[in-house]
Amino acid sequence: MHPTRLCNLRCLHCYSSSGPDVAESVPIGLLGPAVRDAAALGYDVLSVSGGEPFLYPELPALLRAAREAGMRTTVTTNAVALNQRRIGLVRGLVDLVAVSVDGDQTTHDRIRDQPGCFEKALAGIRRLTEAGIPVGVITTLTQGNATQLGDVALAAAQSGALLLQVHPLEPEGVANRLMAGERPDAVELAYAAVELGRIAEEHGLAVQLDAVPRTMLARKPAAFMAVPVASAQPLGSWLTPLVIEANGAAVPVAYGFDRRYWLGNIYDRPLSDLAAGWDAGPFLDLCRATWQRLVDGRTGPLIPWYGHLVRASRAGRTANAGR
Repeated sequence: MHPTRLCNLRCLHCYSSSGPDVAESVPIGLLGPAVRDAAALGYDVLSVSGGEPFLYPELPALLRAAREAGMRTTVTTNAVALNQRRIGLVRGLVDLVAVSVDGDQTTHDRIRDQPGCFEKALAGIRRLTEAGIPVGVITTLTQGNATQLGDVALAAAQSGALLLQVHPLEPEGVANRLMAGERPDAVELAYAAVELGRIAEEHGLAVQLDAVPRTMLARKPAAFMAVPVASAQPLGSWLTPLVIEANGAAVPVAYGFDRRYWLGNIYDRPLSDLAAGWDAGPFLDLCRATWQRLVDGRTGPLIPWYGHLVRASRAGRTANAGR
């Protein structure tokens, strides 16, 4: 869920075009029932992103609704706004806080478009750790920061983080204008994979690269929604993730997925009704066609599946259509 696009920063890689002057948000009166509907559909993890989630006044209520529905919870933050009061409001309600750190100090502060953000992020990790909240670090991989993953891992481990997740940059939102040429290619992905193996051994961090081996893609089409789905299967058993955007749109897979494939808007109908009335056929056809193209093509050994799927969803559309 992206409850708000309000943010204290204007990051160059922001997929949701969030910022200090973007007030778009969804009231808890809609998000609370949507969480309960999601749990009934088989989803067991609520991940909250933004915008900056800690600027959403009802974040504790949102996390509490998820806990009451039996879900685990995560929050992704830039950590700039973290203080003891905000941390105290979510203590006991969140299973993991992911702090964005996008390279060494120079690179991170450049991408965040504000000096001092690197040190504030590390200070936020330390505060969270001291409060007993597990912390991970998420790094957006670009053309220029693959060789800095070791620096990120060292700073993260020394600050108390337990996990390092690396997510390849996708030119979405502001990033489509400001960082379009910095999406990593096969070389950066391969380097990141090797470096993460070293980091796991040297620093004891759990590691994750948001790209899949091409061999796995070919062997397990069901894991990539590239096979027919029985109509009786609950949505949460096969559609991962399901995304609620900051304007209430419910879409598959990722923020900004083309509206031709959306479930609808929770401002119009409850999520349970949207799910019951959704024709998943076009989306599954898209998954199958994208999967086949990647399996048959020359895409390199590591494939950022979700990025390929988002771009495929927009094929044949003009830049602004369906947004």
